[in-house]
Formats: sequence, C-alpha cells, structure tokens
Amino acid sequence: MLGVACLGLIAAFAIALPKATGEDEPAASTGPLALPDTLPGGYTAADLPEAFTGDYADRAAEISKLQQAAREHGDQVLSDVLGTAVTRTYASKDLHALFVQAFRAAGGAFAPDSLPDPATAQGQSVPELVSVGDGACIVTRQAAQAGAAVDESAPPAYAQCQVSEGELTVQVGGQNLQPEDMVGIADHVLGLLQDQ
Repeated sequence: MLGVACLGLIAAFAIALPKATGEDEPAASTGPLALPDTLPGGYTAADLPEAFTGDYADRAAEISKLQQAAREHGDQVLSDVLGTAVTRTYASKDLHALFVQAFRAAGGAFAPDSLPDPATAQGQSVPELVSVGDGACIVTRQAAQAGAAVDESAPPAYAQCQVSEGELTVQVGGQNLQPEDMVGIADHVLGLLQDQ
C-alpha cells in the first residue's frame, strides 16, 4: 500500500512539476534572425544593388558593397552586445534611408535623452515620445517659429519607433516618414520574424 502511495506521488510530481516550471511550453526560438530584402512603401535593402537607380545606378555595386560591410559590422556589434540581433538599412525609390534593427529580446525602456516642453522650446526642434498603435515612437518635428504651433500633420524631421511582442523587438528609424507608417513597417517585420 505504501508503494502505491509513493508511486502516486511520483506520478503527480512528474505531471505537475513541468507545468509549474513551464517545461511543457515551447521554448522561445534562439536561432538567427534575417531581415527581408524589401519592405512596404517601396523600400529595398541598401546592401542590394537594385536599391540604387537613376543617378546612382552606375555606382550601385560599389554603394551596396559598402552597405553590406556596414550591415555585417552592425550585426556583429549588436550580437556581441545584445545576443541575437540584426540591422539593415533600406532605401526608398527617392533614396530616403530607413534603418531597421531586430532583437530576440523583449522590448524595454525606449525614450529620448530628454523631453523638453515644446511650448517653451523657443522655436527649436524637440523630441517627443508618442504612443502609436502597439508601438512607441521618438518623434522630432521641424522647429516651429516661437509661439507657433507644431504642424503635427507634417512628416517628422526624424522618428524612431519600437514594437515588441514576446521575445522579439523591432526598431525602425528614418526621416520624413509618419510614425504610423513606421509602426506599420515594424509590425510587418515583426510578423516575418515570428516565423523564424
């Protein structure tokens, strides 16, 4: 009888312990991350010659090689410091740059160095921290004249947005692109990475 009771306790432990420790949950992926060659909005990875057309077509191979070297260096630094992480620069058809970084880590603190009050900025550009959909964005708009309201409908001079889900984080930064569009791109990349 004591043997049956002990066997029952062992069985209960064998069933309950993995559930208590989360062992039966699928482990988060630890494999490498790969950013896509193209992004919504007509962006092509700058480390590919096809990103450069028009006036830059004759230098496309040279420019893309430099971008590939920069990407490899950035990937190495990010991975050395943060673990699984990648970076890639994209170019639009009119050659506006978009910077994308992805990390196999939960999102964390994300804020500008300081948050001065735009009302007291006396015509200087100031960063703002805004919530956009499921992302957070640091937005810097063109300086308004002293006493004038900032044109919120105009694309920012620069913005950087972060979107996270689980153990994946994507950051997108660029000029003259609305934060909503940047969060949309980050969401797109996040969706692609969840399958990796």
